[in-house]
Amino acid sequence: MKFCDITLSYNEASGGIRTYLDEKRKYLMGQTDHEHVLIVPAETDEHIQDDRLSTYHVASPYIPGNAPYRLFWKPGEIAKILNECQPDVIELGSCYISPWAAFQYRKECEKQHGKCLIGGYFHTDAARILVEAPFQRRVSAAVGDWSETLESLGYQFASLLTTGVESYVGATFERCDLKFAASPQQAQRLEEYGVSGKIDVVPLGIDLQLFQPSHRSEELRQQYGIQADEKLLIYGGRLVNEKNVPLLIKAYKKLSHSLKARLLILGEGPLRDELQTMASDLPGVDILPYESDPPRYAALLASADVYVTAGPHETFGLSVIEAQASGLPVVGVDAGALKERVVEGTGYLSPVNDASTFAENIEKAIHHQQELSEQAYSHVVTQYSWTRTFNQLIEIYEKELKTSS
Repeated sequence: MKFCDITLSYNEASGGIRTYLDEKRKYLMGQTDHEHVLIVPAETDEHIQDDRLSTYHVASPYIPGNAPYRLFWKPGEIAKILNECQPDVIELGSCYISPWAAFQYRKECEKQHGKCLIGGYFHTDAARILVEAPFQRRVSAAVGDWSETLESLGYQFASLLTTGVESYVGATFERCDLKFAASPQQAQRLEEYGVSGKIDVVPLGIDLQLFQPSHRSEELRQQYGIQADEKLLIYGGRLVNEKNVPLLIKAYKKLSHSLKARLLILGEGPLRDELQTMASDLPGVDILPYESDPPRYAALLASADVYVTAGPHETFGLSVIEAQASGLPVVGVDAGALKERVVEGTGYLSPVNDASTFAENIEKAIHHQQELSEQAYSHVVTQYSWTRTFNQLIEIYEKELKTSS
């Protein structure tokens, strides 16, 4: 069988979606005889063949304000690749231009008495993350200080835009043969988009050999200037508004002066300059590039003491379970998927945008670090693995293909 994934979220600085796809390819190569095709936007057109893995780069422009992420803008180019590769299954990780090429390909297959399944995986709550939250921030910044009426009108307009995006994305998912979400909460969110019928919940997984407490390294801590009596707070992810990374620095500034803590932020994105400005007078805060070497990133996690994350719109929170598998308690916000990932006894959740409570929770996590760490590790190792994820996913696809043939 030949599988194909199409997504915008695969580049040198990508996070959870790239991890999901890399692990899927590893699974297909190591545990099946299936083939895989990956179609992603890039600077130039390129085709890379590696055994049963094909990667197609499609020349595409940057998304304004969101480099290095790019946007497909020529569905015809995707259609050519699909006609050339002839996949049996297409999984959509983005719901903008690319789905229409996939739907047309499926239609052509049906005309020729063939079969192609299309699955939609709800990786990103686009309506809230890419429309509602950014628009509301711009409205508040522009008129919030001097006109509550204009701010209210702006929020109402943001709500209308959000509803439009929900309708569009929902209609795209409705055209898919199979619909997937990473958690029950996100399956419910898809229903709010107007998606009907069965939604299969397929949780993401984790490489339990890569992420584990045993990789803690005092030598690595010393390389980053972390003293033996200092507590290291760490965040790894995109530096974008929807992750609310500035709150981490605001909370850090509110920590007790007696607490010896450092904050390490790893990632790339449009907020880098703003974050560096915020941290310019804080010697305990370091803003470093995205760590592209998985073993080194895993060792950094294991060598930290608390994982911090403030994004209210997570659809799964893969970075959170990576941190938990590394033995870290998590301090996050009481919203989105973090409500499901950070269960009682593994960390603390604060109200969204509440830097004071976030700082208090950091101090509590440090005070109760040992017991929280043990609970976090136990919680993850018993529930999450990539083998379980892809066994479930492939079984659903294979069953649907047999049923429809």
